[in-house]
Amino acid sequence: MLLAGLPCFLSVWQWQRGEVRAAQLAAFDAAGRRPATALLARPLPAAPDTSQVRLHGYAVGAPMLLANSLRDGRPGVRLLVPVALADGSAVLVDRGWLAEAQAGVRLPPLPAELDGRWMPLPQRFTLPGAVSGAGGRVDAVDPVQLAKRLGRPLRAGVVVLGQTTTPLQPWPARPPFDPRRHYGYALQWLLLGLCLITGSVLLWRRSS
Repeated sequence: MLLAGLPCFLSVWQWQRGEVRAAQLAAFDAAGRRPATALLARPLPAAPDTSQVRLHGYAVGAPMLLANSLRDGRPGVRLLVPVALADGSAVLVDRGWLAEAQAGVRLPPLPAELDGRWMPLPQRFTLPGAVSGAGGRVDAVDPVQLAKRLGRPLRAGVVVLGQTTTPLQPWPARPPFDPRRHYGYALQWLLLGLCLITGSVLLWRRSS
């Protein structure tokens, strides 16, 4: 019976994970319905909150190509551009996704007025030999190194543009997880637990 209780515990755990994911998606969608606000109106250390922001600035320093960025199962890169702001700080702007074969194409300059989502910096699990840097093609962004290279304090997030220019494609800011996956796992664990409990009861009755 004790062993049979483990699937029930896992079922509850998966259901709770689904509830957390559902709340995160609801918060993201709610933030998207609010009007965009100026990024400069936020304190420099403010954490990204997935809200819509607008900014005015100019590209500074070399852009980064964030490698191993899959979009619809296709390999490519995300084009990250440091942008200098009027308060002396800088922020990374995600101009969009490029297919691997287009990673070296010449692109039009970045507009001065930009709108996008204020998102956390991409978090990457990197293996030995991966490049964590602040310019060129990288596997992960090194914000400390980037701030030193720019000579400016760096805001703790990235503005993911909702619209971009061809051949770039907007990077989907909405979290890719699906709460229904966790609910499905919860149901599977629950059914397994019920089967084990039923089997344990039948064995106990036969042996008594």
